[in-house]
Amino acid sequence: MSKRSVSFVVVCLFLTSLVCFETPGFAWGKKSKAVVPEPKTEVKTEPKTEVKVELQNETVDENDYLIAEVGSKKIYFSEINRVAQKLNRFLKENFETSQNWRLNFIRQYIAQIALAEMAEKEGLAQDENVKADIAKAKQGILAEKLVTDKLAQVLIAEEDIQNYYEQNKGKYQIKAKIKIDYVKPKNQKDAEKMLTQFEKGKSFKKITGRKAVKMDSWMSEDMPGSPELEGLTPEDKKVLFALEAGMTSRIMTNKDGDLFIFYVKEKDPVKDRTLEEVRRQVQSELMRETNQKIITDLVRDAFQKEKVTIYESTIIENMAPQNKKENSPLS
Repeated sequence: MSKRSVSFVVVCLFLTSLVCFETPGFAWGKKSKAVVPEPKTEVKTEPKTEVKVELQNETVDENDYLIAEVGSKKIYFSEINRVAQKLNRFLKENFETSQNWRLNFIRQYIAQIALAEMAEKEGLAQDENVKADIAKAKQGILAEKLVTDKLAQVLIAEEDIQNYYEQNKGKYQIKAKIKIDYVKPKNQKDAEKMLTQFEKGKSFKKITGRKAVKMDSWMSEDMPGSPELEGLTPEDKKVLFALEAGMTSRIMTNKDGDLFIFYVKEKDPVKDRTLEEVRRQVQSELMRETNQKIITDLVRDAFQKEKVTIYESTIIENMAPQNKKENSPLS
């Protein structure tokens, strides 16, 4: 294990020790007592009417309050709160309602600051790998901020929702359902003989007799409901579910090579769902597609403005032979 890996493990173990006792979100299930003594903290309070001061290029509001000091650095609640607001809904609720959870979250946050300060004094910020990681983190933050700002400008109008619904109405339909019987011919010759008799108007029941397998449950293209139908090709399924009641299918073959001829006994046709019935789904899918287009256009614009060139052939040529794949994502 490298020195860097060892250091990371030590930091993780230390941070975990700070939150292992009665920490919602970090210790699921039964709460456990801490085996590491809780660090002693001096409680300090300051009037809420303090004069505004500068902190990390921001002005502390007069209603803000000091929660910790790391050397000469003052940590105010607003700084912690800004981080907490980016938590998921469950953890954010814990931060706002649980005293223990908030205190442990703050202890972890302050511990990270203290460790970073110590690392600075030990000269770790000059390590080339650390510099590279910091630069990479900066790139990620800036890229995410740019994309987030662009997406925040997206407004979906009612007209857009209605147009998207009309253009994609088929996606929101209730699929047709059928009840079927089927027969499994012994071979292709037997199957063709049966099919010829069906085409002449002879009934499925009379031709197949006891050879027919009767199925009483409703099936749809999305949920075929039987291994026999699951094994059909998508094209055959589409053809089968397009048949009307009283019709017989063509000869179909499943993935195991078995032959089938199906007979549609009953059919419940396709039903449209109104916009109001599927509005939430329509809005979600429209927003996702809109956001994806914005991101794609933004990346394309960045490539052009920043004069990006990716030497894909060189990347492939320099891969080890055993790592090369024909279906490369770069091809």
